[in-house]
Amino acid sequence: MSVFSAVAVLERDPDLGEDLSEKEFELARQQAVARLVRYPKGPWTVHRRDFKSAGNLGVLITEGVLVRKVTVGDRTCAELLGPGDITQPWLRLTTDSSIGTEINWQVAQPVLAAVLDRGFATRVARWPEIPAAVARRLMLRVHWLSFHLAVCHMRRVDDRLLLVLWHFADRWGRVTPEGIQIDLPLTHSLLALVVGARRPSVTAAVGVLSEAGRIESRPKSRWLLTGEAPVELRQMHENAARGNGPLPLELLDEGGTSKPAQRGGR
Repeated sequence: MSVFSAVAVLERDPDLGEDLSEKEFELARQQAVARLVRYPKGPWTVHRRDFKSAGNLGVLITEGVLVRKVTVGDRTCAELLGPGDITQPWLRLTTDSSIGTEINWQVAQPVLAAVLDRGFATRVARWPEIPAAVARRLMLRVHWLSFHLAVCHMRRVDDRLLLVLWHFADRWGRVTPEGIQIDLPLTHSLLALVVGARRPSVTAAVGVLSEAGRIESRPKSRWLLTGEAPVELRQMHENAARGNGPLPLELLDEGGTSKPAQRGGR
């Protein structure tokens, strides 16, 4: 880990001050300063001594891609975190948990992150809208994880893969004349961990989607998406816009297609 000089958080991520008036935003911009750290590509061992957890709101990723791998038994799943995501990597399950769980971190792209520690929280205490925005980011992660859980219940791996790639495109994609470019290093192995499948199954799904003209593989494990987003993803966004969170599990049938919600009764 390399430590850089302080960074103006609202300059890197102005959405954290979206609830402030223009005048208050400018005042907060000068005070919302945090320590900027850099993590190189490769495995990342989290040491509690690197963070003072008391009063710490979390670590805000401003650049790069971080992979959180969770292993239970002989199965591993992964969560991707990118610019705008906030995490508290020092958190661990309690030692008296009955289920053995292993958590590992991998830096897929060099990461720049602002540490929103107690000093930062003290400096922005005048503007409770900022920690409230941080709390929303943490809750959004919960929503996205429930979305990934729903995706992993879909039967067809190609359906899972297409939904996840469009989700990443919505968050970090770049519009080009050919389609939406995802400039993240998403290897077949990493995508397999994200969608809850084996790597050969993901490779086969890539072939199916490529032949159908839905995706194109680009150099360095980048991807291009063409056409319209899957209807399930649009429904999820509409559901979230109504304040209900992502598409619930019960709205996905065993074949991976959406089905209408039941109206009335229980």
